[in-house]
Amino acid sequence: FAMAVESDDRQLFDDFFKDPSTFVRLLHYSSEPSSPEEGIFACGAHSDYGMITLLLTDGNPGLQVRLNNENWIDIPPRKGAFVVNIGDMFERWTNGKFRSTVHRVLTPRV
Repeated sequence: FAMAVESDDRQLFDDFFKDPSTFVRLLHYSSEPSSPEEGIFACGAHSDYGMITLLLTDGNPGLQVRLNNENWIDIPPRKGAFVVNIGDMFERWTNGKFRSTVHRVLTPRV
């Protein structure tokens, strides 16, 4: 990450990890079909507060990421793959060079 923000200090972020804190949250989204036009989402648009979020995909569709132009794109699930979201903390540490990932979950109609 230090290289990506073009720092000469390769240990730029090391002090933040001397006494690391980690959080594990297990989330389950509603199976009620989403209807964005009616304001119904499995999980509404948000960014995560930490440094990064690792999301193991499970084959279920619905994750969307907002692009800079405000459009939403689907993130197709791939069994065994991880989605890596940059969080608010890392956006702050890098003065916006890395942007926090705004995302939401839509439960598809069956």
